[in-house]
Amino acid sequence: MARRAGAKKTARKTAPKAAPKRARATGGDAAASLRRALLDLVETQGWIDLSFAEIAEQAGVPIAEAHRIYPSKTAVLLGLTRAIDERILNSLADDPLEGSAKDRLFDIVMRRFDVLKSDRSAYRRLMRQLPVTPNAFAALLCQLRRSLALTLEAAGISASGLKGALRLKGLLAIYVAGLRVFANDESEDLAKTMAEIDKRLGQAERLSEMLQRRRPEAA
Repeated sequence: MARRAGAKKTARKTAPKAAPKRARATGGDAAASLRRALLDLVETQGWIDLSFAEIAEQAGVPIAEAHRIYPSKTAVLLGLTRAIDERILNSLADDPLEGSAKDRLFDIVMRRFDVLKSDRSAYRRLMRQLPVTPNAFAALLCQLRRSLALTLEAAGISASGLKGALRLKGLLAIYVAGLRVFANDESEDLAKTMAEIDKRLGQAERLSEMLQRRRPEAA
């Protein structure tokens, strides 16, 4: 069932944060190890001066193999975003979205914040430091737009055409507003973040309804 702001949420069990890895990661674990290493290192030393070699070493992946998987530290970051997309989409099989379009969007957006919560400190540093590296920031913004377009589609809302572009622009603004609140939301249930997302989606819903009522009058 779709969650609403203020509703009690069941605590999500999360695995304890992995200790720094030095042993070599093998097989399909290498990509996940690189993503994990990125978050661990961003949390402890930040993004700006972090090198790709340090990420590979932390992950226990030879740098040549790491480069075949992700050719740069920005690519690791984009891979992390895509992995979050996949995790959220996989969750829909056992916990499908329900309710109105607003309810479905609220639910799936909050699933993303639930994932970010387990590494809140790392994401806070990324939010502060990424704008200082314009190329990486622009690449992540493009990936985020793709992720949010997928969010709309997963919620049963088209992201195609002019209307889809407007919806995507609106959802991006809502998500960024949620990120600002999330950065200072220390609660386990993300109550402040939920309230912000719920408020912004409500405003968008009312605006959409108002525009739909006006359209016949203009005809």
